[in-house]
Amino acid sequence: MHFSSVTGQEGIKEQLIKMASSRKIPHAMLFTEEQGFGALPLVLSFVQYLSCPNRSEHDSCGTCPSCSKISKMIHPDLHFVFPVNTTSGGGSKPVSDNFITTWRESVSADPYLTEQEFYEKCGIENKLGNISVAEASSIFRKLSMTAFEGGNKYMVVWLAERMNQEASNKLLKLMEEPPDKTFLFLVSQSPDRILTTILSRCRIVKVPPVDVKILATRLENDFRLEPADAFLWARISGGSISRARRLISESTESSAFDSLITSLINSSLSKDLSRVIMVWEEVAQLSREKQKEFCYNLLEYIRRIYMISIGSPGLSFVPASRTETFRIWASRVNPAFFEKGIEHINAALGDIERNVNSKYIFADLGNRFFLSL
Repeated sequence: MHFSSVTGQEGIKEQLIKMASSRKIPHAMLFTEEQGFGALPLVLSFVQYLSCPNRSEHDSCGTCPSCSKISKMIHPDLHFVFPVNTTSGGGSKPVSDNFITTWRESVSADPYLTEQEFYEKCGIENKLGNISVAEASSIFRKLSMTAFEGGNKYMVVWLAERMNQEASNKLLKLMEEPPDKTFLFLVSQSPDRILTTILSRCRIVKVPPVDVKILATRLENDFRLEPADAFLWARISGGSISRARRLISESTESSAFDSLITSLINSSLSKDLSRVIMVWEEVAQLSREKQKEFCYNLLEYIRRIYMISIGSPGLSFVPASRTETFRIWASRVNPAFFEKGIEHINAALGDIERNVNSKYIFADLGNRFFLSL
């Protein structure tokens, strides 16, 4: 992948190119971001630039054998680790190599893909992905071998916060005594969940949001939007490409969770406790990632209601077919609910990450909505 293929992030690109030119590249680097800012595309572009024998002052050549293999993610000295789990027909100890074909196809098609999108492509059902100790052993084995093509070896760890304790400890040992000409690039969207001892051994690169104007231009081209509409979506997405895409898609078609969220809000407002219970029971049966997606959609619904309630319907981005429904909700919801509702949903998201029992999480969330709305 070329640096030129990465949307925005010119400052980070310049920083990485200077690092390569100085030949003072840390053995371990951690790229932190919020989902959709572009950490993974930056890492892939950096690896391609480092390996390119014909690179320019601004980018890799893209045509040499090394660039060709890295762009396809089939270079023998480029390895990947990412969170996985068992599928309905998988083994008991899944590792990234079992899903490498899906990984290559998915990232080649969209290097900004989300965690949930990747899990769906892998067929992981009702489980969060993780990076296990079996994966860490695989990392040791691969990086201890001599480079196939005589150059550097690279290991890219996507969503490093998904490492369990055993895997983290093994990786830490590798970082303490890294093999020669070996580089470890970690990508994380929750660096606070990574061992502090690992963080202390990494050069940390904080990837910022994509510049609003640059993101708006991309959205305008990708979705054939009017410039003003593209700029609004870029602003509301917070500089995240993946979030902008999701919001635009949801504005033009019904969300998969529309009926559940509509039922939760209506039944809470009308104090129909039996219906609230039916909603949370249904959500509790979804996969962990689907539960997170439900919560994110619920947050977006609250934002839209709030925007209408404060007299800014133009920023709510409510589909025309749902305008009246959201207007009625905005007129009935107590203004004190908005802050409480967001706190309740964020608490539920935290509990999902900690693998708290799903029935407890959504019974509590449903009850809080019932009492607060």
